[in-house]
Amino acid sequence: MKLFFSFLFFFTIRYQCVQASDANGSNVVADSLPHWNHAYHQTLVMKLLLSIPDGQGGSIVYCDLDKALSLIKQVDRITLETPKIIYLVGWQYNGHDDKYPAFFEVNRALKRPQDSDARQSLTWLMYEARRYHTTVSLHINMTDAYEDSPLWKEYVDNDMISKNADGSLMVIGNYNHRKAYQINYRNEWERGYAQKRIDSLISVLPLLRTAATIHLDAWIPRESKGHAESVVVESEYQKKVCHYWLQKGIDPTSEWVMDYMTGLVPFAWHFNARTQADYLHIPASIYTGSHMNPDLRYSDFGLEFLFGTSMYGEDLFPNARNHVDDRSWDSLFTREFYLNFLPYYFLNRLQRLRIEGEKQTRTAYFSGNVRVSLSDSTILEGNRLLRRGNTVCLPVLWRNDNSWVAYSDTATDFSFLLPDEWKHVEQVKVFVITKNGLSWKRKITLKNRQMNIHLERGVPLLITTNQ
Repeated sequence: MKLFFSFLFFFTIRYQCVQASDANGSNVVADSLPHWNHAYHQTLVMKLLLSIPDGQGGSIVYCDLDKALSLIKQVDRITLETPKIIYLVGWQYNGHDDKYPAFFEVNRALKRPQDSDARQSLTWLMYEARRYHTTVSLHINMTDAYEDSPLWKEYVDNDMISKNADGSLMVIGNYNHRKAYQINYRNEWERGYAQKRIDSLISVLPLLRTAATIHLDAWIPRESKGHAESVVVESEYQKKVCHYWLQKGIDPTSEWVMDYMTGLVPFAWHFNARTQADYLHIPASIYTGSHMNPDLRYSDFGLEFLFGTSMYGEDLFPNARNHVDDRSWDSLFTREFYLNFLPYYFLNRLQRLRIEGEKQTRTAYFSGNVRVSLSDSTILEGNRLLRRGNTVCLPVLWRNDNSWVAYSDTATDFSFLLPDEWKHVEQVKVFVITKNGLSWKRKITLKNRQMNIHLERGVPLLITTNQ
């Protein structure tokens, strides 16, 4: 992830989204309701770091493909088989941020011994992951160019690198001890190279069409003074690239929210720069994201609780770079999933109605008589308490079996009124959710749909009548 971008850009080029109302009076984007290949607002979208260059012509592999599949299996159990997308970081050449603008070779260090080459190994992972409700796709970059890339000379000779006012090539960062240069989106598109890059990648990994999604890292337009070209022109060519991906049947997702991409990009990794009005006027089914980057302190972080926020995931997987080991990652992951993604999934299925109050006293109102209060950190459905601080009891709606999950990050006793459809239920079964699967805990007798339960710190419980 690259934080060098100018956040001012996202305020100075806020394209006006045309809005309309649906039959219920809810604001939606006109020309709207794009048909994404995935329901991103109902999907856990994450990244997984595989490798980085070692600086000596090789790779440091943090997660090989066998381990990646093992993590995918464990995550599937922790998440109770919720739909998931995982973008692989550092799958190409010697690892993350290596050899751009080329992205046509799978890192040979990722080859499994039993496979003929690394591409076969990656294809194997993409196939196998489907068994665990997971779409595996790629994290790529269409912005950076490096001098050691096999395409570098071609891009310089064809004037496809943006320039400073003095005509020098525009450097936008330094990664893997190499300068990163800004690709000029207009010239790359007009010369047909953006299209060639996309087509070539799909030919290398045809399963991308089946995955039907791809993540474009650091996809940021910048003014090219040396070409007398504005950032607005560059952003228009970004949209052409976006349309090209969509024509190929692949949804492009991005690192940062870009208002002018509403209806073209379904998902942004960092969801900063969203306003309260954005949340109310643009449904999560059209544009959603992982999380707000905590380093951007000016963001309205209260919106994450009011409307729900997903989770990054990438920083929780075990590897030395994250300082997370195999013994602790699952407890960290479980906490983020049940305190963030579960409410996010629940709230994203509802119609956003209005906000009352200001700043820390705001309350968000949703269809289904659901309201979320920032001042006391609660979610209520009518009189039923669904969340109090970091204690939640919410339906697991993707299972379609009327099951619920209770979780708290502190040991606590929780009293919960189950919904009307449970009125004839006298007992519920309780299971502990772990990375190894469900573990039987106990039965609980209900009285007038009231359930009293003790929650251990950090231990999610599945409550059901059907197991």
